[in-house]
Parts: sequence; C-alpha cells; structure tokens
Amino acid sequence: MFYKLLILLNLYLQCNDDAERVNNEYNIMNDTETYNPSEQERESRLIDKINKANELNAMLLNLFYTVSHNLNAYTSNIKMLLDLIDFEEDPAENRKNLDYLRLVSNDLNKTITDLSQIVYVQNSSDIIKEKLNLNEFLNKVKNVIDAYSIDDKLRFINKVPNDVYVNYNPAYLESILLNFSTNAIKYAHPERFPTIEFGYSVDNTGKVLTITDNGLGIDLERYGTSLFGLNQTFHQHENANGIGLYITKYQIEAMKGMVSVSSKVGEGTTFKIHFSE
Repeated sequence: MFYKLLILLNLYLQCNDDAERVNNEYNIMNDTETYNPSEQERESRLIDKINKANELNAMLLNLFYTVSHNLNAYTSNIKMLLDLIDFEEDPAENRKNLDYLRLVSNDLNKTITDLSQIVYVQNSSDIIKEKLNLNEFLNKVKNVIDAYSIDDKLRFINKVPNDVYVNYNPAYLESILLNFSTNAIKYAHPERFPTIEFGYSVDNTGKVLTITDNGLGIDLERYGTSLFGLNQTFHQHENANGIGLYITKYQIEAMKGMVSVSSKVGEGTTFKIHFSE
C-alpha cells in the first residue's frame, strides 16, 4: 500500500512540475507582441496541455482525499472492534467481534486494491468503470459501519432491489456510500437514534439512488451554495473537516452524474445521486 502511495505522490509532483513548465512556456509566449500562425498553433497546443495537466492534478488530489477518507472509516471500525474484544469477557461475544473484524479486514484489502487501480491512470477519461451490483456495495458499507450501531443504534434501511447494476468505479462508489453513511452517524440528531435509508428509482434522467437520514439537517438557504465546497463545515462537530461532500460531488461528476439535495433543519437530509446511464 505504501509503495503504491509513493507512486501516486511521484505522479502528483510530476504533474505539478509539468503544469508549471507548460504555464511558464505560455507566459513567455504571451510576452511577445506579435504571433504568426505557427505560434498560434503552438499556443493552442500549450493551452490544451495546461487543461489536461490541471484535470489530472484535480483527479490526483481527489485520490489523496479519497484514500484518507475511505481508510479512516476502516481504521476507526477496526479500533472499535479491538477495544470491544479487549473489554469483552464473554467468549461467544468475542467470537462475533472477531468475525466482524475478519470481515472488515477482507473488505479493507479489497478497498486498497480498488484504490490502487486509480494510481495508474493518466487522465480523467481513464478512470476504470465496472458493472457493479449496487446492493453488494451497500452491504459492504453496512459491514464497515455496523460497529457504530452498537453505541449509536444506527438503523440502516436498504430498499434497493437486488438486481440494480451501475457502471461505476468501485473505489468511487464505496467512497460515496461510506461518506453519506458516516455523515448520518456524525450529524445524528441528539434526541433520536440515527437512521439512513437507501432507495432506488428511475426517472427521465436515468437511475437515481436516494439517501435519506433523520439527522440535524442543513440550512440550505444559508449554506446551499457552499454545501459541496472544500473545507466548508455547517455543524459544530469535532470531526467535521469539510472534505467529505467535496470528494463525493467530485466523484459523482467524474462519473458523468450529478447530485441534488433537499434538507430541513432538525428533521434530516435527502441526497439524490443521478447516474449517467
């Protein structure tokens, strides 16, 4: 894993160097007062290179955030399970906890494999897509967050039919579902147990996944325009970092989809993922 991340870091630094070099070439070119046709063609090629370098930079930056965000969910869950095993005296309960731990460990290994595939892409159009069963990924996410429900009594309601498939990047799909699920816990209403419900429909735009929670809600009149911005937070929570929704929107749009939101303060929030197919 660390070797793969070093490769990714090298790619990212190389992209920054390339983008800076191309921008310098373009600035030097702009210092000249006249252009001949060959210079105009060269300028067009340089602008093309700048755009591609910027797109790749954005994708790689997103990947750094995704790696951190996805792995944090697993490590938190593993720590919680290990704490339970340390303090649990009932052997039968510990066997259950060890089964959960093994399940989370296997899922973590698969997640690292999915993330590592993205390391080798050369531009945003090369993001790997696969035909994925939506329920398989929802069940995987449920396994990751099950430990949370021990203390928080989380209700995870899945109303998605078993035969729903989407063409998506596996690491992105997991990251998106994990983010919405952990947010339902993180921003739960203090007067009730957290609930997150997944629904599915098809409208005139295509397949739609609906994700509804009963948490604190968001004041969209106040924060709607900055909801998916980087480093934007809307609740006083010690673990709020303003990264999760930014990552989620980036990944959905990278898959040529879109996300919409409705919310009422004190009642909860509904997100809709509109798939591109």
